Amino acid sequence: MKLLYNKRQQGNTLILTLVMSLTIGTVLASYLGLIGSRYKVIKRSQSWNTGIPVLEAGIEEALTHFQDDLNNPAANGWTPGTVSGQQVYSKQRTFADGSYFSVNIYNGGFGASNTPYVYSTAFVPAPLSSSGYISRTAKVAGTNQPLIAFAIAAVSTIQWNGNGVAADSFNSSNPALSTNGQYDPAKTSTNGNVASVYGPVDFGNHSISGSLYLGPSATYTVPSSQVSGSINTDFNVSFPDVVLPTTSWLPATTTVIGGITVLGITTGGTTTYDFTTSGDYYLSGSSPIQVEPGITVRVRVDATTFNPSSIHIVSSNGISGTLLLYQVAGSASMSGTATVDSGKARNFYYFGLPGVTNITYGGNSSFVGVVYAPEANLTLNGGGNNNGLIGASITKSIDAMNGHYNFHFDEDLLSSGPSRAYVVTSWKEL
Repeated sequence: MKLLYNKRQQGNTLILTLVMSLTIGTVLASYLGLIGSRYKVIKRSQSWNTGIPVLEAGIEEALTHFQDDLNNPAANGWTPGTVSGQQVYSKQRTFADGSYFSVNIYNGGFGASNTPYVYSTAFVPAPLSSSGYISRTAKVAGTNQPLIAFAIAAVSTIQWNGNGVAADSFNSSNPALSTNGQYDPAKTSTNGNVASVYGPVDFGNHSISGSLYLGPSATYTVPSSQVSGSINTDFNVSFPDVVLPTTSWLPATTTVIGGITVLGITTGGTTTYDFTTSGDYYLSGSSPIQVEPGITVRVRVDATTFNPSSIHIVSSNGISGTLLLYQVAGSASMSGTATVDSGKARNFYYFGLPGVTNITYGGNSSFVGVVYAPEANLTLNGGGNNNGLIGASITKSIDAMNGHYNFHFDEDLLSSGPSRAYVVTSWKEL
């Protein structure tokens, strides 16, 4: 009986051991299964997250293509095709880890819509699979922003003195907002917008017929009563430095305009850079500049002190000359007249390269044209009540010290002027 009892006790112990082992094994197997599942989820999450930079790489490639090859949309490996009856341009790029993007551009060809959109799909290798992929797709809409979009803009300080309206707008190409292309105070609009990235901004006692755009850190002392539109504090735009065009520059020559010529000898008159042939030229002096009707010239100014007594863009029978002036370094003083017969700011651009640090205007008449010099300080001196800058100005800072300068933005520049670049206006994952 004693031996039989010990066998029964040993059997119970064995059964208990087996049950405990089974329980521990089940728990361990469940735990290992949980670890495995979590590992798969983490790996899939990592692959899923990797899809965003991959599809954004496709978007960046498409945006770069807009900038560099707008007139040649099939360049650099982009393949034309048709999707649902629409012309598209497609490209695929594979990365070292096996992921790749496939991107399609709609409305991206020459003469197409100015608001293209992009479908970019990322394909990322699926975890624990030799052939599967995880995909993510985003649709991005863009637009080609104009570079010249303000009556006046500055990277930093805007300081005005005086009284009265300081900024409004007109349109030299619209008879309802101009008279024969000229600014007409009886035909103005409310796009005399002003912008500053960092501030401070002080309008004095002036007001603007438009909106004020400020960067998030910009300071200002402008009450809303001095702004007809809105005051926005989320302005996020950079003004790129001017890059000198790559071309073969020819020396500009002077001629005498006016005066009296007797027996081949001219007396009197004014020695002038008179451009009668379109092309690219350079000059190192500050003689007056004149551009004849129908002539388009780009002029590189090598003088470090540029002070022409006059700049005249001649127009005849509705045909105007066009001057694009690039100053390399130094300072500019436009104390004379800058006359654009057509009244269109598009016919005269002054571009200051990064080496240009100061621009002064102190004439007794209005300046017609565009000043773009994001590294230069613009100072306005002297003048009477009717002085103004007709067109647009973008500089590092502006200080209207004296006189009563008004700024009349030419809305024609929104369509005729240079573009900033294609920028994204909406981003949506599908």
